[in-house]
Formats: sequence, structure tokens, C-alpha cells
Amino acid sequence: MKEKEEKLQKLYMEFQVLEQQIKQLEKQNTMLNNQLMELMMTNQGLEDTKKIKEGTEILTPLSSGIYAKAQLKDSKNLIVNVGSSITVVKDVNSAKKMIEDQIEEIKKLQENLVDQLQTQTTKAASLEQEINTIASEIKK
Repeated sequence: MKEKEEKLQKLYMEFQVLEQQIKQLEKQNTMLNNQLMELMMTNQGLEDTKKIKEGTEILTPLSSGIYAKAQLKDSKNLIVNVGSSITVVKDVNSAKKMIEDQIEEIKKLQENLVDQLQTQTTKAASLEQEINTIASEIKK
């Protein structure tokens, strides 16, 4: 009987670890979804920028929810942060391509994450079934 109780305890600990991993994967998936939505909005914004004529008054963000009125002087070129506070001038199509590449990369990461999530969930379900079986045997 003691052997089954030890096995049950071991399986339960393993199950708890899997549950934590599943929660972490779900959290990562949520973060990737948020990044994907932001990138898609940016991509749409870039597409819309192509249609704006130079000299048009626009709202430009200063901070979250704070905007200033500005006049668009160049609708063909954008200043893009490429990391480490380094910026480069890119035309709208190049910037769109960069965003689209990032979107594809996030989609691949999400696919991988979903696969991991399914694997861990299947494993957890199997463990739970084994735990229930052993627990019912101990009660007898």
C-alpha cells in the first residue's frame, strides 16, 4: 500500500509541474496574441499612411492616449527604430515588409506554442487518469 501512496505522490507532483507549465504556455500565448494584434494594427496603419497626402494634418502619439496635431511633411519615408535606439529611414513598403515578417515569425512561434500546449495537456490528462486510478485503488 505504501508503494502505491508514494507513486501517487510522485505522480501528483509531476501533474502539478505540468499544470504550471501549461499556465506558463497559455500566458506566453496571450502575450504573443497581443503582439500579433499590435503588429497587425501597425501594418494597417502603414497601409493607411500610403493614402495620406503630404501636408495633411494628422494626430501623432506622444504617449499612451496623448496625441498632438501635426502636419505630415513626408508620406513616403518613415523613421524606423531597428533596436538599441538606432533608427533608419525606410520607405513605407519596406517598413510594411518588416512588420509582415514579424507577423509571420509570431505566427510560427504561436504554432509551436500551441503544439507544446497540446502535448502538455495530453500528458496532464493521462497523468490525471493514472492518479485517479491509483487513488481509487488505495481507498479500497
